[in-house]
Amino acid sequence: MEVGRGGGHGPGGFIVRALGATLGVVVLSTSLLVTAGSASAQDRPGPLLAYTGVSAGRVDGLDVVDTGTGRQWRVADGLTHDASWSPDGSRIAWIAYGSGGGTDDLGRVQVAAADGSGRTQVDDAGDSRSLAWSPDGTLAWFHRSAWNPTDCSAADRLRRPDLVLRGVDGTTRTFGTVAPTADGLQFSPDGATVAWRERGDDVCAAAGTRLVVADVATGRQTVVAGAEDTTGLSFSPDSTTLAASRATADGGDVVLVDLATRTARTVVTPEAGETFPVFVGDGTDLAVVRTTPTDRTLSVVDRSGVPVRDLAEPPEFVEALVASTDRTSVLVAGRSLPSADGAVQDTQLWRQPLDGAAATALAGNGRAAVFEAAVSFRSADAPHLERRQRPRR
Repeated sequence: MEVGRGGGHGPGGFIVRALGATLGVVVLSTSLLVTAGSASAQDRPGPLLAYTGVSAGRVDGLDVVDTGTGRQWRVADGLTHDASWSPDGSRIAWIAYGSGGGTDDLGRVQVAAADGSGRTQVDDAGDSRSLAWSPDGTLAWFHRSAWNPTDCSAADRLRRPDLVLRGVDGTTRTFGTVAPTADGLQFSPDGATVAWRERGDDVCAAAGTRLVVADVATGRQTVVAGAEDTTGLSFSPDSTTLAASRATADGGDVVLVDLATRTARTVVTPEAGETFPVFVGDGTDLAVVRTTPTDRTLSVVDRSGVPVRDLAEPPEFVEALVASTDRTSVLVAGRSLPSADGAVQDTQLWRQPLDGAAATALAGNGRAAVFEAAVSFRSADAPHLERRQRPRR
């Protein structure tokens, strides 16, 4: 969900942020919450939210929750990253690690139905990182044929991956190369632009991030000046603007990228910091986590950072803020801050209506440490899941 993401990169040469936490307080005020199964909760199917995470000692996997009904199910077990939905919400793609027998650190592109059935690997031998599904049905990912992700003395760490595009007919083509550190691939709503981040040409070197946008028709890549060291990517509905955020002493600033000119401007608001900006509604406004000297709120602001309305108190630690594709709500993932005992806390998920109505609890089994989420392009009925009988003992 990107969504504003609170995680790092995948395993092997990529940074994984490990955070200890404890199961504790409900991190949105309990007066704001409506249980998903209650009479007040929405009872119609909504966009499907896929989420995954990493945490030591936990069972990792890819899960899906219907944001309308709250119904949830497991799609795949194991270490997964970068889930993305097909345009009609009927299929989901993700990067699975260790699927070649469970002993390697290579990523492989998996595609399955929304319920996890019919799972197929669609990339060639080698290593794939980061993927995204375009609104026209094209699936894209970064791929290199040879890669030793755990050995920083190997020349493979400098190998530039191909950006691979797989059309709806199954044919693939290479869309140029990218830096070995490329991550966070995302298409614009009109499918004309693709964006990602890079940390330079060596996965073992410490470097700041740069934002790259590319034209799908021509392949032209541009590093956007003024968008260095930003996090999160959110396209406006009209595909003209990208929103991101940059950490500052007062919390953060929104950075807006004009895609026509490939230029960025920083939205600085006095005595307030904004993080996790995502376009909502028709794209006039953004949902953000807003911090002032006196409070911290999940708010809607305009493109100048001026508050439009406050929605709720956010979690103490926000993992992700995602604009639902039905344009009526945002999806919030978060948890309370780590406690002294270092116990692992699950990430909680909520659907927060943009009109300020009560939030609805969706799930409470997201893994801590690194959290990623993706919402389907449009509302889709949850798949029919066969009821399985327990074997007799």
